Amino acid sequence: MKAFLRKNLMIVVSIALPLLVVILFALASLLPGWYSTPPEHDLLLSLQERSSAKTSSYRISLMVRDERLIARVAKSEAGNYDHNPRLFRYDRATGAVTEITIPVPEHADDLEDGVELAIPLLAETRISDSLRAPDGYEFRGRSRGGGLLTEMFGGSRNRTNVSIARDGAVFRVRLPTSDYWYSDVRFVGWVIE
Repeated sequence: MKAFLRKNLMIVVSIALPLLVVILFALASLLPGWYSTPPEHDLLLSLQERSSAKTSSYRISLMVRDERLIARVAKSEAGNYDHNPRLFRYDRATGAVTEITIPVPEHADDLEDGVELAIPLLAETRISDSLRAPDGYEFRGRSRGGGLLTEMFGGSRNRTNVSIARDGAVFRVRLPTSDYWYSDVRFVGWVIE
C-alpha cells in the first residue's frame, strides 16, 4: 500500500484535497446550527401573489399596532384592482407553515375606506414587528439558492423561500410554492407568547 501511495502521490492528493475542502465547508455550514439554540418565537409572513385571477376592488394591508395584528381594508381606485396578501405562520417547533385566513366580510366593497379588521386566530396574540426577535433571531428575507448552474443557465427556483438566522445558524422557512411567476414575501412580525 505504501508503495502504491508513493508511486501515485499526485493522484491521491488530487482526489483527497477536493474531498477535504468539501468536508470542511460542510462542517463550517452545519456546526453553527448544531450548537445554537433553536428559535423561540413563531414568525408571521405575508405572501402577495401577482395574478389577474385573484384581484379585488379593495386592498388589504397587514400592520402591527399596540402588539396586535390588524388588517386594514381600503378601496382600490376604479379600474385598478389589487392583489390581496395571504397570511402564514411559521411554527418554530415543527417547521410547519400554516395559512391563516384573513376574514373579509362578503360586502367588503361597501365598507368604509380604512376600516380595520381583527384577525380572530391572532386576536389575543402579542406580535412584535421588529425584524429581530427577542431571542436574537433575525428575518433575512428571500434566500437566493439554486447554485452556480441555476444562476448561469436559469432554471426552477422557489421564489417563496426566506430564512431566519442568528450567529451563523440559519433556518429556512418554506412557504407554499406559488403558481405565479412572481410572489412577494413580506415580514409581518414575531409571535410573542
